[in-house]
Amino acid sequence: MLSDRFNRTISYLRISVTDRCNFRCVYCMPAEGVDLVAREELLTFEEIARVAAVGATLGLTKIRLTGGEPTVRRDLPRLVELLASIPGIREISMTTNAARLAELAAPLKAAGLARVNISLDTLRRDRMAEIARRDFHDQVMAGIDAAMENGLTPLKFNAVVMRGVNDDELCDLLAFAHSKGAQMRFIEYMPMGLARFDEHNKLVAAAEMRERLAARFDLAPQASADPHDPARIWICRKTGARAGFITSMSEHFCDGCNRMRLTAEGGLRPCLHQNAEVDVRDLLRGGASDEEIADAYRRAANLKWAGHHMNDVIPLFSAKEMVAIGG
Repeated sequence: MLSDRFNRTISYLRISVTDRCNFRCVYCMPAEGVDLVAREELLTFEEIARVAAVGATLGLTKIRLTGGEPTVRRDLPRLVELLASIPGIREISMTTNAARLAELAAPLKAAGLARVNISLDTLRRDRMAEIARRDFHDQVMAGIDAAMENGLTPLKFNAVVMRGVNDDELCDLLAFAHSKGAQMRFIEYMPMGLARFDEHNKLVAAAEMRERLAARFDLAPQASADPHDPARIWICRKTGARAGFITSMSEHFCDGCNRMRLTAEGGLRPCLHQNAEVDVRDLLRGGASDEEIADAYRRAANLKWAGHHMNDVIPLFSAKEMVAIGG
């Protein structure tokens, strides 16, 4: 089993399949966008699958596809098929903005994708265009329906909560998720990369979110079935609506972290917020053995911090934008 210096077992690999995105969300990248990696520098599907297969021999059982926006990568179902064929991989899921799910949900499900988390920061068309800097409201709603129709469930919605931007929609978002049989996950705003200079003082802590939700929902804490789940789960005793709170800033959950990330250009990254990576692309293209790739996993695990440093007096931030890591 793969473990870090703090005896945390690593069993979950988040794979960024591209640094490209059809949205320009305010918390993910600057308004002018980011410098994109040349396509030949991105890992091929076969290279991604090989890294995942070696990871499976070290105890990785769960894979999540991220981006950028993973659905903008051409022929994505083929990658899902490759990953689904790896012995030891028990679940493949994906985080998406859902704008292309109407056309891709069925082939992705057929290829072996189990479920999706859908980014849903607002229900309002005008506000979605402001946050994403693109108007894809109709496509997102159609994508949500396609995910449900094709069994990409249990469905979860993710909302990055920002003060003065969308924090007045907490109750509406939870009610909408409940109407779809989904869990609503509220994510505390995390200042990442240069994007943090565009949005100031946006943090709404989870405790304040719950106070606001109490106006309509009788919430009580519920133990999570997954001890590694970063979301603190609460359930409405009256309706059964379930809300998860990802408390990266106010209530750290780093001690239960079981994750590692593979960036689109082939960096094994031990933490979303940590400027540390082990390059596997050069190993892959240099003819490295599986044992050498396994050693890269071990080296990356040994770099992992005990916890992030975004709350320090002088905070340490990732130099990369969220879109380039796959949050």
